Amino acid sequence: PATSDGIFIFAPGGMDVVDGEAVRVRGTVSEFNGLTEITASQVLRCSTGNSVAATPLALPVTSPDAFEPYEGMLVTFPQPLVISEYFNFDRFGEIVLTSRRHLTPTAEYEPGSPEALQAMQDFLLDKITLDDGRSVQNPNPAIHPDGAVFDLTNLFRGGDTVTNVTGVMDYSFGLYRIQPTQGAEYTSLNSRPAQPPEVGGNLKVASFNVLNYFTTIDTGAFICGPAADQECRGADTPEELARQRAKILAALSAVQPDIAGLMEIQNDDDASVADLVSGLNDVFGAGTYDYVRTGFIGTDAIKLALIYKPASVSLVGGYAILDSTVDPRFIDTKNRPTLAQTFMDNTTGGIFTVAVNHLKSKGSDCNDMNDPDLLDGAGNCNLTRTAAAQALVDWLASDPTGSGDSDYLIIGDLNSYDKEDPIDAIKAGPDDILGTADDYTDLIFNYQGEDAYSYVFDGQIGYLDYALASPGLVSEVTGTADWHINADEPDLIDYDMSFKAPAQDALYAPDPYRASDHDPVIVGLNVCDEIAPTLAVSVTPDVLWPANH
Repeated sequence: PATSDGIFIFAPGGMDVVDGEAVRVRGTVSEFNGLTEITASQVLRCSTGNSVAATPLALPVTSPDAFEPYEGMLVTFPQPLVISEYFNFDRFGEIVLTSRRHLTPTAEYEPGSPEALQAMQDFLLDKITLDDGRSVQNPNPAIHPDGAVFDLTNLFRGGDTVTNVTGVMDYSFGLYRIQPTQGAEYTSLNSRPAQPPEVGGNLKVASFNVLNYFTTIDTGAFICGPAADQECRGADTPEELARQRAKILAALSAVQPDIAGLMEIQNDDDASVADLVSGLNDVFGAGTYDYVRTGFIGTDAIKLALIYKPASVSLVGGYAILDSTVDPRFIDTKNRPTLAQTFMDNTTGGIFTVAVNHLKSKGSDCNDMNDPDLLDGAGNCNLTRTAAAQALVDWLASDPTGSGDSDYLIIGDLNSYDKEDPIDAIKAGPDDILGTADDYTDLIFNYQGEDAYSYVFDGQIGYLDYALASPGLVSEVTGTADWHINADEPDLIDYDMSFKAPAQDALYAPDPYRASDHDPVIVGLNVCDEIAPTLAVSVTPDVLWPANH
């Protein structure tokens, strides 16, 4: 029972064989990157019309090497399995399947806690890679898990399921994987949302990650950034830029935010944000949208930006920037400088400040800060992000825009899941020796609950994209939601044309889906009337009698 009843035959240039043939193989047994195989020196046909029953398996398994006894065998998974990861679907035709959709451990539990460590282990025991039976990169055509061609009429999304996955148990590149011999039964359980979610209110504020939107084409030259000494990002050709622009504009146009904070936009003299605003005005009419003019911010190749509808809101004073010069805890060579701007609701006169953020990523190291990955689930740079979060709430408490109003909305990509230290620091609010209630509310959790997500990483969901409201603003929030147009979509359908064959380039539509890798966050507001009334007072008669008369 501990050994496999199948084996891989390595026979390049050998005779063609078909399913059902019995063959006699002579050769040498070896291990190739963990896969047992016979390098064939002779293959003889013995008979035809044979069959092998597929061995049924199930997820989760009880140990990481539980599939070893089935290596090289024909196996089947009768249970419905969830499509959980598709990052390598475009390059290698791979999809990760699990028995249920897993939350990132630190989206449920405190980093390093026994529960978080157990969740990490549970995920490792509950996944199998569905491959495509091919070894070429960027295979053409792409194959849907149902066995048919993947195209714009036959798509899948994260959260959909496949049943009766059947194929050969393979092991390569450190993963057990199924090389399918037939299509699986596919069920769409997570349909595309045609419209943004309703959040109510008379104003909508959105957080959009625009996935490195650069109007300067990335030719490989180091010409981007404030010092024109960094490589550009985003589109590599004008055609790619047009495709990227169309998708972002489709998403923004559908939401029609009154205010939108943008992450990962080119750090230039505002040409890139002006280009998106121009595109929106082409859709809705001249002057419908405008942007906060900041020019270059910080030193990175990307920055934060704010766009808004002048008919809905007006700027109150100038913008403010949080960087290392304002608070040394906010290390702006790691985190992108925060951009804050105060707005007034033109209808009610309500005043509030929006602060857009993009904290240091988990993937790039902070070893120079002595802030490594502690393997507790929080990733690299947790201390760096936490210090920036503490600086952020203290800075906002100082009223950096001079608004005279304590209503603050923190939005953006905080690169932290909701049980991690940076989010705890923001929710705790600024340092306050008086101990007043000045903590922030996580609106995503408040309205969407524990299972909320805006991002998929390593087959697990969670949210890195936030809207957090100060105490005075919470009662004016009417709803908050993620619009799932990006995280659930395979990146094969995005704007990027790198490495793709012409048929794969054609898997594109100028719609909102896979405009980015992060889902946008939308917040509805009913901002309170804060315009003091003007009163005219008169008295009759106009003579005051003596006291007590």
